[in-house]
Amino acid sequence: MNILVTLNDNYIKPLFIMLESLFYHEKKTMNIYMFYSDVSKENRRRLDTYIQKQGSCFIPIYVENNVFGEAPVFRYFTKEMYYRLLCSELLPEKEERVLYLDPDILIRGPVFPLYEMDFSGKTIIGMEDYAINHMLVDKKEAIGFTKEDSYINSGVLLFNLKKMRENFILKDFICILEQYSSVVSFPDQDVINVYFKNDIKLGERIYNYNTGYGSVGGMLMHILGKKDVKDPVIVHYMGKSKPWQVDYYGKYFFEYFSYLKKHLNWKGKILFAFKPCYVGVKMGKALVRKTNISLKREERDK
Repeated sequence: MNILVTLNDNYIKPLFIMLESLFYHEKKTMNIYMFYSDVSKENRRRLDTYIQKQGSCFIPIYVENNVFGEAPVFRYFTKEMYYRLLCSELLPEKEERVLYLDPDILIRGPVFPLYEMDFSGKTIIGMEDYAINHMLVDKKEAIGFTKEDSYINSGVLLFNLKKMRENFILKDFICILEQYSSVVSFPDQDVINVYFKNDIKLGERIYNYNTGYGSVGGMLMHILGKKDVKDPVIVHYMGKSKPWQVDYYGKYFFEYFSYLKKHLNWKGKILFAFKPCYVGVKMGKALVRKTNISLKREERDK
């Protein structure tokens, strides 16, 4: 079973947590491929030691910094997000498929059922980005998609390597990146959707469940126990706010914290002891912001 991650040193802690949850729930032997440009020798050693202890194999593959040198990078995104598109070029010819996983996810069950899914002739299996398809439709319309077109999230992708080797041309992908650079909101994800449009098979949302609320109303519904997806296998902490940050208040924090707590130093433990205060302030600000927006709309509509 082949797993691919792409990241830099800033995401090593989340990667360890993702891998710990993966090995806990998935007992098959895995090849963990890592495409990187900026991961220290010490962190690569730590990953190798840990992955070998789990009975699996760690294969780091260096990527030159300038491969995506001109590609757009902004907000909390990094250039490594593009590296997954090199899978057909950098992975061994004998490999037929690879499951790409973002480091900011938590595994809650076996992923092999997703890994062995039939591609039905498609190059990628991906899961719907619920927020963009249903609440932020203008984001996909900016890249030429209609409301009816399916738009996937790029955090969990199963690649058909045979089809990638036959059809994917990196130069064409970079040309599309340049073409859409002024309108993309989620650089690699937007262009993956454009490039592979009509060549993506949709998988179940349980394999890439967004832990954001979408709205204050959504947050309150979750607090009241209302769940739109039952028992997701992969939860994805999308967006800028992450569960290793003390003011995070999204879904599935406590499960994540069960892995995170052993990675905290004494300063981190003190900060997380005051988490209810941080979260209370952030939730209060969200509610005030929501109220202010509603009042402004009412005033405008008068």
